[in-house]
Amino acid sequence: MKCVNYAEILEVRHSCFIIGNPGCGKTAVWQMTAKTFNARGQETIYDIVDPKAVTSDELFGCMNPKTKEWKDGVLSVIMRDMNKNNGPYKAS
Repeated sequence: MKCVNYAEILEVRHSCFIIGNPGCGKTAVWQMTAKTFNARGQETIYDIVDPKAVTSDELFGCMNPKTKEWKDGVLSVIMRDMNKNNGPYKAS
């Protein structure tokens, strides 16, 4: 049932975060949904991010208060590269 809910969310959203306790099936949900989409002929692109491994500024991006220069975060870079089809983003 969770795979169906996840697929329905992806019909109206460009992306989605799956959060929950360890061992609750987060990985199984997105992997099965990706396999199902690929079997139906829909290209599936994904990336895995561990938000605990970086600071908030590194994750989302930040502005240098002195120079007013914006520095992209991990999520910004990933989304930009996915949009441009750069990097390791291939259909799974």
